[in-house]
Amino acid sequence: MTATKSLGEIERRQLLESLTGLRTDDDDAVQQEPKWFLPLPAHQRALRLETLVVRGGRGAGKTALFHYLGHLRRDPALSAQCRDWMPASTTWVEGYSPAIDHPKRDVVGRFGETADGDRHRFFWFAWLCARLSQGTGVALPDGALARAVSTNGEPGDLADAAAAELGALSNWMDGVERGLDRSVVVTYDGLDRIGGSSTTRRKMTANLLGMWLSLADRYRRIRPKVFVREDLFQMAVSAFPDASKLDARSVSLDWRVEDLYRVLIKHMANLSDGLKNWIESSSRGIDLESRGALGWTPPDALPETGRSSQKSFVDHLVGELMGSGDKKGYTYRWIPNRLQDAHARAVPRSILSLIRNAAARAIERGPGAQSLRLLTPEELRLALESTS
Repeated sequence: MTATKSLGEIERRQLLESLTGLRTDDDDAVQQEPKWFLPLPAHQRALRLETLVVRGGRGAGKTALFHYLGHLRRDPALSAQCRDWMPASTTWVEGYSPAIDHPKRDVVGRFGETADGDRHRFFWFAWLCARLSQGTGVALPDGALARAVSTNGEPGDLADAAAAELGALSNWMDGVERGLDRSVVVTYDGLDRIGGSSTTRRKMTANLLGMWLSLADRYRRIRPKVFVREDLFQMAVSAFPDASKLDARSVSLDWRVEDLYRVLIKHMANLSDGLKNWIESSSRGIDLESRGALGWTPPDALPETGRSSQKSFVDHLVGELMGSGDKKGYTYRWIPNRLQDAHARAVPRSILSLIRNAAARAIERGPGAQSLRLLTPEELRLALESTS
């Protein structure tokens, strides 16, 4: 492609309007289409069978990974692209999620407010048996749990049934395990959306984790994958004595600066042909690869400086420097530094929101960028407050 020397006013405004469509996992983007997902080495570690818990701060991509697993279940071609980091011959079963037919989160919350820890665990075990039955096609034993599941599925009734039939249900689950010719991974998401108080969510999460910690050494083919917010995980594991064992079986989704820029490039490239062409154009362009349902994807490596680097991309987007005089600094460093939390971590949601908000500011005020750039340092600064 022959690079143009500058963008016209109409073309720049069109590209900015496309940028205002940047979406995050908060908007359930990955749930709708897998092209918004960027596979990372951290995801490979998270999906190992020995990993019980996937942790991360707000916006770190836990729910995005959860939704991506749904696409993998439905699209064999997509699974083939991830063969090197997905466990082979695995059946994925949604154990809990606000998106599917479960006891409603406010109902679960009301149950959690009044029930003690034992009843919490009985509820989680009952619902695990119900979801395993649906996922494997193995009928539940005749009894109270089968009746409770087929009628109202109230958490209290499920807990009572599991308490009354614990031995029979444990034997049933042992039989399911023996009959499996592949691993079954039961996934959990949305625990921070359970109704009631934060104390209730902490207790419900702690008892779910405690239940699975007690089952993890008994079952080798039936495994959990609990997606949980970092602060909720830390509060939950302080509630039982074997927390250190659970910590060792967890993976935290932390993002390198390199991958924050890669996910931004990926989202931009898949928003419109205009943005894709803009990314690839000019001497600072980034080469993109089409990966089928995964959409346009940047290189696996995006070095800090040089051609096709973090710096060259940001120089193309905004310009090399923020400010002037003694306060000036490199823009590609300013962005992640301003988005970091108290633990020096930044997440995809923040960088996508920053660029989206900056584009909206530019349209509102009138685009101020020159040459091939889309944004100005001032537009970034104005967007930072609303992003934070």
